Amino acid sequence: MPPPDLHFNILTFDWPEEKLTFYFSKADNGRCQRIHKSIFPAAVETIFPGISANGSDFVYTTFTGETAGFIPCTLDARKETPAFIKRYFDRKINYYFRVIVNQIVQVGFIKENTIWLPVPAADTDQFEVYEKYALKVQIATVSQYPEIFISYEGTSKVLKKSVAELMADNSPSLLNWVMVKNQLHKFDDLPDDLSDDYENVYPVLNNELARALGFPAPIPSKENKYKHYRNKINDFHKTFLNIKEFREIIPLHHTGFLKVNPALISTTNFDSNQMVFGNSATDIVPHNGIKLNGPYDKTPYKKIHLFFILHNSDAEIAKAVKTYLETGLDWFKGLNKYVKILFHTEPHFSILFKDKENPVQEINEVLAKRSFNQDVKYFAIYLTPYTKFDQDLQKREIYYKVKELLLKRDIPSQVIDSKKVIEQGADYVYSLTNISIAILAKLKGTPWRLKAQLKNELIVGVGAFKHIETDVQYIGSAFSFNNNGTFNRFEYFMKHELELLAGSISHQIREYATVNSSPDRLIIHFYKTMSDDELQPIQKALEALDLHIPVFIISINKTESEDIVAFDESWSDKMPYSGTYINIGNRKYLLFNNTRYSNQPFREADGWPFPIKLKIDCTDKSKLDDTTIIRDLIDQVYQFSRMYWKSVRQQNLPVTIKYPEIIAQIAPHFDGLDVPEFGKDNLWFL
Repeated sequence: MPPPDLHFNILTFDWPEEKLTFYFSKADNGRCQRIHKSIFPAAVETIFPGISANGSDFVYTTFTGETAGFIPCTLDARKETPAFIKRYFDRKINYYFRVIVNQIVQVGFIKENTIWLPVPAADTDQFEVYEKYALKVQIATVSQYPEIFISYEGTSKVLKKSVAELMADNSPSLLNWVMVKNQLHKFDDLPDDLSDDYENVYPVLNNELARALGFPAPIPSKENKYKHYRNKINDFHKTFLNIKEFREIIPLHHTGFLKVNPALISTTNFDSNQMVFGNSATDIVPHNGIKLNGPYDKTPYKKIHLFFILHNSDAEIAKAVKTYLETGLDWFKGLNKYVKILFHTEPHFSILFKDKENPVQEINEVLAKRSFNQDVKYFAIYLTPYTKFDQDLQKREIYYKVKELLLKRDIPSQVIDSKKVIEQGADYVYSLTNISIAILAKLKGTPWRLKAQLKNELIVGVGAFKHIETDVQYIGSAFSFNNNGTFNRFEYFMKHELELLAGSISHQIREYATVNSSPDRLIIHFYKTMSDDELQPIQKALEALDLHIPVFIISINKTESEDIVAFDESWSDKMPYSGTYINIGNRKYLLFNNTRYSNQPFREADGWPFPIKLKIDCTDKSKLDDTTIIRDLIDQVYQFSRMYWKSVRQQNLPVTIKYPEIIAQIAPHFDGLDVPEFGKDNLWFL
């Protein structure tokens, strides 16, 4: 296999040739930028002696703009605080787009710039459309120079109805960003001179506002996002950056997008792609492995009764689904052949409800009267007329309440969208494969397992999801696994309950040690960078267990936008091989996790996932210098993305993050905002 020809979405430029004179003040003149003490340039001490120690949190600067009352200070950009020098270059880029080329610029929290370009051809009677491009400066992260990485952020819509018109029927709490005189502002931060004229303030459409106005949810694109993204940033570079006017402000190198240094590129172990199925057979494609060899481990339940919950109008659809699960559809030959589940449907046991708009009480009344045989494992197929994605919140809530009713009775369930059964026709065979492996996992079977040598370690995943209706961020945790992918148990918390999170992790360790022995190490997959405040209770809990083991924290982030990606210029479709990872500095790595392998054809239907970004830390810093340990940890993240049992399609996020996120989406809809005890040690949520 030839070496990959990878390029970042990064442009490099020259350092200033001479030292620069900046201007600072302790007072705000209303036309400067506030600088927090965490990014003070060291030379500020020469003009404000002792400022870093005397409690001053901020200074103000006009950067290189000479200003009355501001004190000059000469700095060497190469040697100064990178975060401060980044602000200087961000300011120059902002000036270029705002003043010289007269474009709309959105300024982010750390002063990064996002350029909004109008797309008149896409406008409608209801809104104007803009394409967005984020430009972020970073200092010598993957090169020896200042860098700009360019990301294509997709499109945004600005409503043609003003805030004054909309708020008669909609809450102002739905507003976030607004457009005023071709300028973007946070609605809550509108200057007084602009907030007096709401007839000329236009909302930027966000998800909450779109739902309130009845706009349909966007349909995710299935196109090759690598080619699309690369073409977009290439055009932007050619139009706005690779020209004389921009180079006079930012002296870009003429080499174009930065080639990834081969020394920064590695790949996961080949066996990390391998999964084990029935008869110890291995494969890298879940569907092939389970179709040819069956599941790794069958359900332990011998007596399974399957029953339906459905609206009267879906009776014929239920009959069709029952036939598919019993005898199959096309090459899918039924649950027994595909995942070794032998089941029975008892006549007249299914539940038919009449009230499609509010069936929960009706279903509950039938369940309360129903007699369940203790020797039988019951499994419900709920044919839903409304899914969890329905625009109507009240209809969407039915999905969760039916799940909860069954969970309280220790009954796992599979929800099937009745409309899809009809709409997909013969293609429903592909849905049946996903449904089958999910049913097996919910019945405590094992569709497949990682080809990994079992080690004495515990992996805990912590994920989060922000519940839009209540504006509260929940944490689904602690999901604990053995390193071969065996799921143990999970607990569920809200964001502020860090002590309970730590207590749950220590409980998982204690349970693990009871069956095995004390683990050699604890590995935490966290949905964001873990702060000291979040880590401290966990370390305290480990000390209480008298466990002196290293704790590895791997922060795992999606890179769908606003981040570094890379493209394989040696392949026409631009997506790097699965298992490729790139060291991007500061213990951070880009991991490409897809189904492009060197030894088999790529299927476009598998999708084009962007890489995930990992950051690795450890309570024992010496462990971070061991390249074998780092490679092993990255391999493990890669492997855990292959343990997703909700679909036979490859995922790019590991289940250690994905499963907690799913729980955190569902649990806020349950009574008491919690999961019934039965649901803590099985995968009912798939």
